[in-house]
Amino acid sequence: MKKCFAVAGLAVSAITLATLNARAADMPVKAQIAPPAPIATVYNWSGFYIGANGGGVWGRANVDDYNGLLFPPFVTTAPGIPILVILGQNGTLAGASATKTSWLAGGQVGYNWHVNQFLIGIEGDADATGLRASGIASATRFAGTPTVQTVSAAFSADTHWMASLRLRAGVTFDRVLLYVTGGGTAAGLNVNTAVTVVNGPGITVPAGAFAAGGAASSSTRLGWTIGGGIEWAFDHAWSVAAEYRHSDFGRVSAGFIIPDGLGGALATGASNVRLTTDQATLRLNYRFGAPGPVVARY
Repeated sequence: MKKCFAVAGLAVSAITLATLNARAADMPVKAQIAPPAPIATVYNWSGFYIGANGGGVWGRANVDDYNGLLFPPFVTTAPGIPILVILGQNGTLAGASATKTSWLAGGQVGYNWHVNQFLIGIEGDADATGLRASGIASATRFAGTPTVQTVSAAFSADTHWMASLRLRAGVTFDRVLLYVTGGGTAAGLNVNTAVTVVNGPGITVPAGAFAAGGAASSSTRLGWTIGGGIEWAFDHAWSVAAEYRHSDFGRVSAGFIIPDGLGGALATGASNVRLTTDQATLRLNYRFGAPGPVVARY
């Protein structure tokens, strides 16, 4: 009898366990709550900024050819040659070019708009410089004779300051910005020219060498500039950048006087001087009211 009760108890336990397992299988599975997404901070480049810059500038001045009355008349009494009066003559002063390197230092101010990973901004800068490019062009007639005559024109192009107003556009990688920039530029340019005539020993009048008073012109030249750079924000409001730009200031007319050797002017001429520059600068910027990092959820 006891054995029957034991078998019956085991059967009831088995049925109860099977029933509980069946009910558990039919119960809906609870939705699992996903863990919160990680939160990251992305550097915000937006806002006004001001800064200083310094570096080097490479300038190239190119002078166009001059064609016109160039060689003054003269009288010769060279041995074995009767007294002759040689008239003035047209000629060509071939264009010259000069390249010069100098320092560059100044400041900049601008504003950035930072949206997602892209940046657009506007920047103006002004720099002082000691850039000076100079060269000499010359022409000769009757070379190899006692009546040789050489005309030389020396020129210099001095740039005292440069300024620009540009757009900037770039892509940010958190605290690193890669950008291109371009816009208008201006420069304070002084051009000086002086012409010297050297007569050979067979030339009696005018004898020797003589020069005309130098002619100078000053102007503010407008042009264009384009370049790019990389900027790194090493602090909440501070960043440092390395930038390269090429600028073209167009052509400026340079006048000069060709002396006649008798205290007067044989002719007045003019040529064009074109100035181009390449500059590389390091730039330190401070942003006012830096808005701080942007919180982004991934």
